[in-house]
Amino acid sequence: MKDIDEPVLLVPYDDAWPDRYDKERTRIANAFGVLPRSGLMQHIGSTAVRGLVAKPVIDIMLGVGSWPPRPEFLARICNLGYEDLGEAGVPGRIYLRRRDLHSFNAHIVQRSGEHWTNNLAIRDLLRRDPASRARYAAAKRAALDVGKGRLLAYSEAKDGAVTELLAAARAAAAAAPAK
Repeated sequence: MKDIDEPVLLVPYDDAWPDRYDKERTRIANAFGVLPRSGLMQHIGSTAVRGLVAKPVIDIMLGVGSWPPRPEFLARICNLGYEDLGEAGVPGRIYLRRRDLHSFNAHIVQRSGEHWTNNLAIRDLLRRDPASRARYAAAKRAALDVGKGRLLAYSEAKDGAVTELLAAARAAAAAAPAK
């Protein structure tokens, strides 16, 4: 397996991130002949949350209808300059990265599956709840110190905060009135 560990830093929210996501989403959609706003791709992670400190890496979640994704699907993403890092320790998710002038991670998951719904639930909670956003920002800063600027240690150090966010997001969803 390729080494997924890399240096990590946190920066203040950048208003350019949504536009970078839109441009990359369009580039990926064009490679597959689908509409960019088809709902098959979602902007996730901290760069998708206005005002949240983040790694300057845009995370894009791509939902596939069946698991695992076909090899030709992965090949097409790799032809766009992404490096396939396999599941990278997360069963049910294929992790790809592209490091260039702007950096991107692509997370291929089953659409409407557990990874899909969890990522969207956390993103949406952070977007609407300033207190959760502030707690997560503090946890991210602490994790960066613990992880000494390395991705794997940073991710492990903030895992408890992510678990708490997911629990809060699920509780909020359960308490919400049915539509």
